[in-house]
Amino acid sequence: MAILCSAGVSVFMRASKDHCKSRYGLLLINYTACIISGLTTSPDMANNMSDVGMMYVMGFGILTGILYVAAFLLLQWNIEKNGVILSSTFMKLGVIVPTAIGVLWFGEQPGVTQYIGIFLSVAVILFLNLEKIPQTKEKRRRRVGGESVGGLLLLLLGGGVGDSMAKFYDTYGKAELSDLYLVLSFLISGLVCGVLVIQKKEKIGKSDVIYGCLIGIPNYFSARFLLDALADIPAFIAYPMYSIAAMVIIGVVGVFVFDERLTKRQWAVYAVVLVSVGLLNI
Repeated sequence: MAILCSAGVSVFMRASKDHCKSRYGLLLINYTACIISGLTTSPDMANNMSDVGMMYVMGFGILTGILYVAAFLLLQWNIEKNGVILSSTFMKLGVIVPTAIGVLWFGEQPGVTQYIGIFLSVAVILFLNLEKIPQTKEKRRRRVGGESVGGLLLLLLGGGVGDSMAKFYDTYGKAELSDLYLVLSFLISGLVCGVLVIQKKEKIGKSDVIYGCLIGIPNYFSARFLLDALADIPAFIAYPMYSIAAMVIIGVVGVFVFDERLTKRQWAVYAVVLVSVGLLNI
């Protein structure tokens, strides 16, 4: 369910490009929809707010919310500096961070076949995102300097650490307060986006509201189901599968809904996905 919801977020984001004009407004509505989803699906949330576990809710919730927005802003900066291909690739490669944290911090022990599955997962992300594209004069002129490389690495680490917070909360926080943790995370992200909307003087239109809601509902539940999955599945399995399986679904939807065409290279990579998922689960 986490994979399906994550794919849904990307699909609606893709659909919103031609209809929405307020970049931060779309995010603000998205986070608002996340908050409403959390409050409406967990009516007993308020009854647990006096629990001692609130310390972890506050700490991890605020940090996660800041990291969510920071990753988005870093992505925007890197797209301008390094282009969309490199930026999106490094963003997706952030899956390495929670996978490594699962092994190094939480002491999870992958087997040989699972290490191969992790390696194949990273290779899949690279091959899918570094597809050859026509070179324009602007792209020929662009060179990645030291500062740009630092930005890409910061994007990888920032996005990866943000994703890792679900594993940290699952380990140290209380399960009965997990909905409150998610709502607080999205509230912090929404507040930051609200400030940006005011600062940039963006006007939120009808399309921004509609697509923001369509994005926000699966966005909340992707985080919700991932948190549930981490209670039973090791991080070194959950995070790579969550990332690459969603990418495959997005690719399939792109073919049948957006009339996109996959190259032979992409079809081959999708076959490798099936192998890597199988190896991760052995």
